[in-house]
Amino acid sequence: YTQCFQELYYVADQKYNGRLPIPVRVIQDEWANVAQPDSYPKVLATCRSYNIGLNIIVQNIASIKALYKDEWEGIIGNCDTLLYLGGNEQGTHEYLSKMLGKETLDTRTRGVTKGRNGSSSTNYQQTGRELLTMDEVRMLDNREALLFIRGEKPVKDKKYNIMKHPNIKQTEDGGAKPYVHERTVYDYALQDLPYEVNCIDDLEFIEVD
Repeated sequence: YTQCFQELYYVADQKYNGRLPIPVRVIQDEWANVAQPDSYPKVLATCRSYNIGLNIIVQNIASIKALYKDEWEGIIGNCDTLLYLGGNEQGTHEYLSKMLGKETLDTRTRGVTKGRNGSSSTNYQQTGRELLTMDEVRMLDNREALLFIRGEKPVKDKKYNIMKHPNIKQTEDGGAKPYVHERTVYDYALQDLPYEVNCIDDLEFIEVD
């Protein structure tokens, strides 16, 4: 990854005045289990200006904390979008519950006193509670996901069924033939003889004393 980002930054600075003409998307699956590039928090903070986008895919927030104990919040904060697909790690549940914020509930209580001089009273008040508690985040339906976009309200929505994608028919899962990468090997060898040699019989060996 280090060489990848260094090369992309160098090309952007040297040829395109600091911004690549074609957007580059780097999908980092199993991000916490591979070697990290040098100064990754700095890369994450500056890549957008170079027209480079990063997709960090992790199992839970604890894996980010394990790698960047003092900078994990900055790494998440530099991501404009956070998509939660489910998990079973308590720290992640707590973090998402706080990100969701609170909702305001209007409550009404009524008290009644019976007897010769009975009376009744009704009180109205507002209370706040988490939009989703830690336990409710943990119990999120496997068919649903939580989406956080910078500057927008959080969204709870159904996960997209990839088998319904219009291009699924172009994949093996959609019935297409498996993709086989055919690597073209170019022959850069130059002929060092003025005539073609196909086999050893084309050569005449002369003994020199």
